[in-house]
Amino acid sequence: YSSPYKPKRQWPPDMSKLSPKHQFRLERKYRRRAALKYARPKWTKFTKLVQWFSIGFVLIYAMLFMEWDEKGSPFDEVRKAVFGGLKEAFSTPAPPRPVREA
Repeated sequence: YSSPYKPKRQWPPDMSKLSPKHQFRLERKYRRRAALKYARPKWTKFTKLVQWFSIGFVLIYAMLFMEWDEKGSPFDEVRKAVFGGLKEAFSTPAPPRPVREA
């Protein structure tokens, strides 16, 4: 690599000749630049969404569908409420009864 322009400073600097304060500043600057360069926000967001989806799926499966043992599960009341609500929401209403005249 050759460039017609001379660099202002030699890189990488000789750390033994720098003061501890200046060494720390350079390390902090390098850490920040490396973090920005290797950041992958889309990948991070995707993995977080997949993790939360899998956690939610396992919890919902354990509460509503998993057979625990013969005694029953601790979520039987929740199951009854959820499936009762779903049945009520998606079933056809009962036909009206005829009115009796007295």
